[in-house]
Amino acid sequence: MTALEKLAEERDEQKNARIDRILAAAFKLFSSAGIEPVAMTDIAKKAEIGVASLYRYFSTKDEIAIRTAIWAWEEQISEIYPSINNDEYTNENGLFRLSIIFSLFKKLYMSQPEFLRFIYFFDSYAVNSGIKQERMIEYENVIGKVQMIVADAINLGIKDNSINKKYIDKTEDLYFTLMHSFFSTAQKLTLSENLLAMNEKSKGSDQLDLLSELLLNGVKA
Repeated sequence: MTALEKLAEERDEQKNARIDRILAAAFKLFSSAGIEPVAMTDIAKKAEIGVASLYRYFSTKDEIAIRTAIWAWEEQISEIYPSINNDEYTNENGLFRLSIIFSLFKKLYMSQPEFLRFIYFFDSYAVNSGIKQERMIEYENVIGKVQMIVADAINLGIKDNSINKKYIDKTEDLYFTLMHSFFSTAQKLTLSENLLAMNEKSKGSDQLDLLSELLLNGVKA
């Protein structure tokens, strides 16, 4: 490696580190206050950079919101992969793999509720701002990694007869139904668990355990 190549590499590393710092700052602000109230100046201040520098990396708030959503999902996927890349997971049938996936999202609810809040705020912002589908392709591709994990479990379950074969032609519908049910419930609990006194009568983690049991019993062979 030449001196110029080494210098270019160091500059790329510095740039990537600064982008990560910006996205982490944006995530903290967005997950706390929502996206719409947060200004670019707020993000720059949180990231400890100048506003002009921020605009060199992200020209609009829509762009930084999308990139933050991609960054947030990638962070979570990196946490999920070790739990599904081991013998305990790969030696199990499809239904049991689904139970592990549900347990991972329950863990997410308990340890990182800010992620669930942020995704809720991002979805709302994307709809309200009229962000077009073509601008969401990279974000959709990241979520597709999670879909692939769940789809593999469903398809294996149908093949190994742990999941009812009546879903053989409805695997995509089954994926969306299962994950929307579980993920949306976890988001709801995160957003409003302490809003009303009646909510204190039932722990969110217990509700997710019960929901997991209901969903798994509903699809098992």
